[in-house]
Amino acid sequence: MSVYQRKAKQSVKDQIVTGLFKELAKRPLSEIPVASLIKTAGVARASYYRNFDSKEAILNFYLDRVLGKTEEPEGETIWTRPAIQENLEEIFQRFEEEKEHFILLFQSGLASYAFDYFSSFADRNGINSPFPWADQYKLPFYSGALTAVLYHWLKSGTKESTTELAELFISFLPDAFFIDEAHN
Repeated sequence: MSVYQRKAKQSVKDQIVTGLFKELAKRPLSEIPVASLIKTAGVARASYYRNFDSKEAILNFYLDRVLGKTEEPEGETIWTRPAIQENLEEIFQRFEEEKEHFILLFQSGLASYAFDYFSSFADRNGINSPFPWADQYKLPFYSGALTAVLYHWLKSGTKESTTELAELFISFLPDAFFIDEAHN
């Protein structure tokens, strides 16, 4: 695929994402017909189906893009406090830039979708067990806390800096979430 074709495909995807959020501002996801979505997005039906197989796939694409997962992965996450703080600061920064859209997801009744997205992120992106814990409840705890704190911070006006919020978030997590750097 040429550079021009990649840019054109990306442009169509961006139009569809923009159209979806415009539609979400008017009605719930389940009530958005594809015909209305493509009209709002200004794309052909074939373009929609060439790029996405569902409205949920649009949300996955959007969230992946916000998190920079359309780029090459930077390597395995190391679960030390400094490494997680750095990752969280980046996540908070990216979602701060997308504040209106992320809040709209919640206001549209898609909070559980955001939670599921964060919970299944590693599996969907082929990351081989980035979590240092075997306990089946830590990932849902972490994902739920991250989703809730992110939403609350955005909704309440992002009063804390991304660094302050990352420090605060990490301070709430028990030591069991982190590995000892000496073992690396």
